[in-house]
Amino acid sequence: MQNAVANYLHFMWAALAKFRQTGAIVPSQRFLIEKMIAPVPESYSGRIIELGAGNGALTLRLAARCPEARILACEINPALARVSRQNLDNAGINGRVQMVPDSAEHLLSEMGRRGMDKAEFVLSGIPLGNLPGEQAFALIRAISRALAPGGMYVQFQYSLMDRRRIRRCFPNLRTVPVLLNFPPAVVYYAQH
Repeated sequence: MQNAVANYLHFMWAALAKFRQTGAIVPSQRFLIEKMIAPVPESYSGRIIELGAGNGALTLRLAARCPEARILACEINPALARVSRQNLDNAGINGRVQMVPDSAEHLLSEMGRRGMDKAEFVLSGIPLGNLPGEQAFALIRAISRALAPGGMYVQFQYSLMDRRRIRRCFPNLRTVPVLLNFPPAVVYYAQH
């Protein structure tokens, strides 16, 4: 319980310092996390990219659900990236999860330049609504290029305002509300 309170406080302080990066003042709750990871089969053993890992709440649950998966998580906020790495280490999740303290745009462009294998799943908590329009669309295009054929992009937001941008790159799109999260959120499930 004490660790959970410390995680919330770390997240809150980091979020208040750089709200435009985090887009929330509390980490995602279990209801949202379960909706985000639902499409990933428990037996999945390929690469999963997580963008905007925050304090690692989703990363931990995903790693526990999919013990054979290789997870590449990134978080631009250095304080949250450190907390996420500590939480992963404390949970004994070593080797399968690589935490990168960098921007999603840079991580995705480096993957393309290095010819790394594409991911079948990209999960994102990046607050697209806080980004300038062209930057948000550029990120969505980069995510599209990082996905393997038939792969799925899962994005959560607190509004539907980026639906049109996502649909431009992913014509197969559905949204699911998560009313029990605080604040209530929407999960986008997108495929080519």
